[in-house]
Amino acid sequence: MSQAAMNDRFAREIEHFEAHYAHEAAQGIDPLSDYDSKRYTNPPANTIYPREFYHHLLAPIAGKEVMEIASGNGIDASICCHNGAKLHAYDISSESIKMVEERARVNLVSENLTTQVTGDFMKAFEGQTFDHIIGYAALHHIPMEGLAQQVYDRLKPGGSAVFAEPVINSKLLYRIRKMIPYSFFEDTDDEVPLNDKDIAEFAKPFDRIEKRYFHLTSRLWHAFPNCWPLVKGLHLFDREVMRLPFMRRFATVCVFAVYRDK
Repeated sequence: MSQAAMNDRFAREIEHFEAHYAHEAAQGIDPLSDYDSKRYTNPPANTIYPREFYHHLLAPIAGKEVMEIASGNGIDASICCHNGAKLHAYDISSESIKMVEERARVNLVSENLTTQVTGDFMKAFEGQTFDHIIGYAALHHIPMEGLAQQVYDRLKPGGSAVFAEPVINSKLLYRIRKMIPYSFFEDTDDEVPLNDKDIAEFAKPFDRIEKRYFHLTSRLWHAFPNCWPLVKGLHLFDREVMRLPFMRRFATVCVFAVYRDK
């Protein structure tokens, strides 16, 4: 991608997310519930939920130096700060960073948070290295050429990078999804869901990778957000189905960690 094309892409992303997070912040920011504080502190490895598995891969995080790529609305930043991490959050959107800071204030964890507005990974907290580098639904918004090596270089020995990303490995599933007139508010024209080849390529500089797939039938929960028995049942079903390797290509989310051992 040329520098001019990259600049145009960044400009579109900034415009979109400035409006998105200003709108979301206007709805108000609530503190983490006791339930959420507990569920994300040390989730089990066999959890049925992708965000719980994401935080499982990070635990225990107390005292760790963590960089978050594209911090969004700040939910994961506040969870990490609540769990004792020193969280360094950056985002291309100033409205995102305002929301990250306000959510930390509401949750009484501001002392564990440092922020920066930038779209440049290498300029974010320049010169620092980290125990963990994380991003929830971040990579598919970012030009990934050369990023994996940069992430590896900014990890301390023994560190890890943890990501949760939308994936599309099935052309049939992709065609079906394109026919459904529903999209998340945060979708942008420039985002590109990852596939297994992208993840394998990203993992090349690292010593090892750990990953799990989520969301097949459980994508339907958006149509029934308050029917928790159904939501849980769909996630349980998906966990069992994903034990079959050939079914993982139909998953729509992959949570993975890549490790720098030395």
